[in-house]
Amino acid sequence: MKYEIGDKIILLHSKEEGTVVDIVNGDMVMVEVGNITFPVYLDQIDFPYFYRFTEKKQAVTPPRKIAGDELPVEKKKYQDIKTEKGMFLSILPVYQLDGYEEQIQLLKFHLLNETQHSYTLHFRVWLKQQLDLEIKNDLQPFSHFYLSDLLFESLNDNPRFEFTFYLRDKNPRLAPSFHKVWKIKPKQLFQQLNDLHLRRDAMLSFPLFEKYPEKQAETHYGFEPDDIGRMSPLYSNIQLAPDAPLEPRYEVDLHIEKITNDWRGLSNIAILAIQLNEFQRYLDLAISHRQPSMIVIHGLGKGKLRDEIHQLLRQTPEVGNFVNEYHPRYGYGATEIFFKY
Repeated sequence: MKYEIGDKIILLHSKEEGTVVDIVNGDMVMVEVGNITFPVYLDQIDFPYFYRFTEKKQAVTPPRKIAGDELPVEKKKYQDIKTEKGMFLSILPVYQLDGYEEQIQLLKFHLLNETQHSYTLHFRVWLKQQLDLEIKNDLQPFSHFYLSDLLFESLNDNPRFEFTFYLRDKNPRLAPSFHKVWKIKPKQLFQQLNDLHLRRDAMLSFPLFEKYPEKQAETHYGFEPDDIGRMSPLYSNIQLAPDAPLEPRYEVDLHIEKITNDWRGLSNIAILAIQLNEFQRYLDLAISHRQPSMIVIHGLGKGKLRDEIHQLLRQTPEVGNFVNEYHPRYGYGATEIFFKY
């Protein structure tokens, strides 16, 4: 691998500089530019020092001075205004080399909130007409949120995603809640993923809504709405942990038996998604209370939960640094987080 985590890079198309924060596979890495993290192919980046050394310098003619140019320019007093684009579901395929060909191993799903509203999200994943995963969490304005992973072979299990959005700040003009259903059609998705790979792009993106609907509005944007009441008998007995307390925790234990009593029978991916979303809740809570530090207990295992937590921490601007060193109480099964404000 040409790059390692922590390497400084430059995007060839935009000349922006960033940092490698994760290795996706042999052809792709995750980079952070500003406070935004996204995947790129290796041929789309380069080391900044090599680019600067090989870049052809153009002679710059100094502009002719005009009377008054020596006066200092007044600083702008406005801030950049973010444009609302809507709510999007993104799919990042993770490839694995099988002989001489790359095969998709799993799909990583994220939710992109490109609106000015904050929401409470109720998310469900159905496989074979059975509830496989259920999550509740908060979405902040203009932010992205990890949902879950889906094994590529699970596309044969008739997967269905359900999203219910609740406005956190009540608005009499807007609907109090909004429900969307996204059904995966394997044949169409296979073609889209194949086209994505040929274009050497990183991810697919699907709109869930352009604008949060007003009261009584019925806008479906091409998706198939389902009647929640009609489907209620299919719900499993999964019970979510209670909402996060008003006070933050300085120690968060992510062992699945500490989060829910009904974890037996869940897939490893479902358990991982529940653990990560529980961690995100307490991370947001700690930041909102300007907590100086926090310890998250993730255990040892194969290190998947630890690696995903560290990736989320790298994407969080309020995190100053974090360490996963031996601790007399937790061994190597915990990460200590230090915040900066």
